Amino acid sequence: MGNMPLIFDATTYEYLRKMQWTPHREVLPAPFLTCLVADGYTVFPKAKQFFQRFGGLGGDMPAYRVEGALDRIDFDPARAIACTCRETVREYEARVQEQLVVIGMAYNGHMVLLLSESGRVYGGYDDHLSLIGTDVEDAMNNLFDRRQMVEVP
Repeated sequence: MGNMPLIFDATTYEYLRKMQWTPHREVLPAPFLTCLVADGYTVFPKAKQFFQRFGGLGGDMPAYRVEGALDRIDFDPARAIACTCRETVREYEARVQEQLVVIGMAYNGHMVLLLSESGRVYGGYDDHLSLIGTDVEDAMNNLFDRRQMVEVP
């Protein structure tokens, strides 16, 4: 990521654009990183890059089960931390064998979004954990195009 241009599907780009995202968006990641550190997360470079590009954004996304319906998605770790037990994320980390940080919420707050140190994006809901994408672009395209996600055992 960093300064590399992100390649999104037309659908994904349209949803992000409605959230006021632009390919050149860059915000200070410090407020997002501070709340993660305060909750016991280790911040790694890909997390900093993610929040520079997407931190604080929120808006509509296609509903998972209902064609044509909309749910809410946001990239606000403070809100996600308030709804997610750090212990649950530790369990997810053990399952994926790498460090994770909370990056937001999807599906009207039902799924916590997590970024791994290697750049993978996961979605967690209680004991359920899915690999949303192998990187941020893949994950965004999968979320906004309502693609099937792989469950993590």
